Order: sequence, then structure tokens, then C-alpha cells
Amino acid sequence: MTNKEKKVFILAGEASGDYIGSSVMKGLKLIDEKITFFGIGGPLMIEEGLKSKYKMNDFNIIGFLNFLNNYKKLKNYVNEITKLIFFEKPIVVITIDTKGFSYELARNLKKSFIGKSFKCPLIHFVPPTIWAYGKSRSKKWKNLHDGLFCLFKKEEEVFKSLGIECIYLGNPVIEKFLKLSKSNNELLKKNVKFKDRKRLKCLLLPGSRDTEIKYILPEFISLIKNFDSKLYKIDWIIPTTSLHFKDVTNKLKVLEIKNGIQVVDLQENYDLLNYADIAIACSGTVTLELVLFKIPTIAIYKTDILSATIGRLLVNFKNVILPNFLLGENVVPFLFQEKCKGDDISKLLTKYIDDIEKKQILFNNYSNEIIKLMNYDDISKFNFSKNSSSKIVNIINSYNY
Repeated sequence: MTNKEKKVFILAGEASGDYIGSSVMKGLKLIDEKITFFGIGGPLMIEEGLKSKYKMNDFNIIGFLNFLNNYKKLKNYVNEITKLIFFEKPIVVITIDTKGFSYELARNLKKSFIGKSFKCPLIHFVPPTIWAYGKSRSKKWKNLHDGLFCLFKKEEEVFKSLGIECIYLGNPVIEKFLKLSKSNNELLKKNVKFKDRKRLKCLLLPGSRDTEIKYILPEFISLIKNFDSKLYKIDWIIPTTSLHFKDVTNKLKVLEIKNGIQVVDLQENYDLLNYADIAIACSGTVTLELVLFKIPTIAIYKTDILSATIGRLLVNFKNVILPNFLLGENVVPFLFQEKCKGDDISKLLTKYIDDIEKKQILFNNYSNEIIKLMNYDDISKFNFSKNSSSKIVNIINSYNY
């Protein structure tokens, strides 16, 4: 890298992006300890030294109605952050997921670089999920960045077929799972016999975005209230982000049930995935994590009516759940919108529990298959933090500033 001040702008808008961002930052610091970071991120990125200029949650917007309601605010953020980048003059701009905002920021920067003395490479991790939302979304991302990196080998192949260079560098989620499983050999042998357990541990994951919690948490409350506790005894464990911990805890106070409900910070209690028997989760990266941990999983999603209607027109629901896309079959059932109700979730959960031992064997197989598909059957092949940081440095060194 050059001898000038080594500032890096990095942006993540939600919890999984915060984890990816922290992995990238760790790798860059190992290459050059003089690198400093500014931008937007969560607690993990801040722990790695990020000077976060805004609250991460402000950029965590999903759903068409929500996007329209916040469009003016997001447009102002794009302009503010563009000015900030021109003022700080980083050696690279890195964006992670947060696709709508990341795209607008990259487009605005690219226009702003024209005829100016300052410019720098633009790098993006986690491109649009075109296998779920249609290939037409890919066109506007072509040639926008100096580096486009994905988290799935299959994803790299899809982009390549469309003439877009998108490189697979490994997956930090799978590496986190493998490290944890290596330190806990029991996880590799996980095949808990339900009959031997007095109570079933069920994870309820309402998502990491404000709108997800707004629509999904009430259905979880309905599920807990109405589930037939005489049939099965359940400990309900609700992992959430540190940003939403207080809000989720307060909303659960409407339940009169005193025992068997626990809200936890997922980041601080990640190892609880070792011990869960079953999970119901908002669709997203977490469904992959749960399947990797061999946990029989049900995926759900609920949003505003406008977003759901438009989503039905645009989304390929066969591919929207990550494990289903990777394995090419419907291994994780998905309850969307009007089917995402406490009663419907309860019925499907009961069916899962009735067949829990068979489900555990199936999800054990799914986990092993995904690891092989991602080339992680040999863990020495990949190191996301090292691979991503090396690639970023190569782009910086070859860039015509």
C-alpha cells in the first residue's frame, strides 16, 4: 500500500454485515497496523477500531414501503457520506450488503470522482440475491465496483453466467461455525434424543431489522400464548441483537407466562446454538447458520401489505431461503405473510416436534452437504479474513489514484 495516510471507509447496515465487516477489518490490520477505519457499523466493527459516524440501524431498511418512507432521508445520507469521503480521502471504500443504500452510494461516488483530484477503489461484499429476486437486478451492478465479492460458490457461478465478475473468497459464517464445532466435538456428534429431554429448547429469531421485529415478534408472542404446553414442554429462547435487546424484552412483558421465556443477546450467547433442539427464524443469513448447526428450522417472514404484494411479483420463493438455494431443494419450510401467523407456526412446529428425531438426522445431513458444497470439507483451503484483506490490498495497490 502507499505511504499516505491509510484511512479505510467501511459500511455495514445490519448484524450479519457487522460480522463480515469485523472479519475484513481484522485481516487488513494484520497486513498493516497503521490502517484506520471510519464509516458505519455495529458493535463488532467498533470493537475492531471503527469510528462509526452514524447509527447502523439508520441504514437497516428493508421493504418497499419502508424504503419509500425513508427515501429522502437515505438520499440525504448518500450526499452527506459522499462529502465525508471526499473530506477524509480514504484509500478505499468498502460497503457490505445494505444493497439499496450501497448501490446509491457507489453510483454517487463514481459520478463525483469524474474530473476531481480525489478518487479511490469501490469494493462491495454480498451483492444482490439475483437467484431470488431476478437476474434483471444484476445489470446495474455491472462495472460499478472495482471489486465485487460474494459469500457462496454457487453465487459466483450465477454472476459469471451473466458476464459479471464476482469472486468467492470464503464465508465467515461457515468459518465461525467450524471454529466453534472444532472446539466442541459434541457438536459434530449432535443427535439429541428428544425422548431423553424433559423440555425442548426452541429458538425464536425475529430478525435484526426494526421492521422485521415490528411484524414478526407479535406472531411469536401469539405462538407462545397459544401453543399447547400440555402436549410438549418448551423453553422459548429469543436471541436478538444488542440494539434490539431492550425493545424485545419490553414487548414480551405482555405475556403472563413467567417461566420458560428468555431473551438473550445472540452475539454474546452464540454458543447456545449448540444446545437448541429446534428453531423458527426470520428469513436471512441466520437460516444458514441454524442448518449448519444441525438444528431443524422453520423460516418465516412478514412485512407490510405493499411490500408483500410487490415481493410476490418479483421474488422466486423457491430460492429465497439460503439453505434451499444452496441445496437445490425445499429443506427449510417457509411461511410468508398471511401464513406467518401464530396459529400456523404452532401447527408446523407441532409437526416438527412429532417427527423430531427424523428431522435431526435430516438436518445433520443438510449441514454436512452444505459444508462440502462450499468447499469447506477441507477448512485449510479458506480463510475469509485473510483472503478478503489480501484481495482488497491488491486492488488498492493496482488502482490508478
